Amino acid sequence: MLNRASLPFMSIVVLLLGLILAACSAPPPPSAPASIGDRVVATYGSFDNLPTTEKDALAQGWIDVAPGECVPQMGRHFIKMAGEQPGPLVLLYNPAGELIGVELESLVEQPAPPWEHLEQGHPGMEFEHWTIHFWFNDPAGACAG
Repeated sequence: MLNRASLPFMSIVVLLLGLILAACSAPPPPSAPASIGDRVVATYGSFDNLPTTEKDALAQGWIDVAPGECVPQMGRHFIKMAGEQPGPLVLLYNPAGELIGVELESLVEQPAPPWEHLEQGHPGMEFEHWTIHFWFNDPAGACAG
């Protein structure tokens, strides 16, 4: 049985329980996207840091294959020549110049899946090739300003 002296104590307990339940049922606060690290490194005989910005890519000799053009759901494509031929890596940047993905490209037929066959290619690379894409951000917004 409750007496008048225990009512303030019980009120505090009920209030605290209510606050705890409210805190537990509230959605989590929005947070920044998780970072995948501070660099992208390709290994093929050596460890090569890949440029994470368009500015750095241009400074390191990467070529924008279709200047000013962004391929929807893929981004802007940058290649680096390996002698007379482009290297197998294509860096994918959004219009803000941020690296959003890397494409591995082959001119030799590859099994699909996991490779994607682009019979007609795409802007800046209008030739048949096979690709595998590795995304660091959702490619749906690759060309969003």
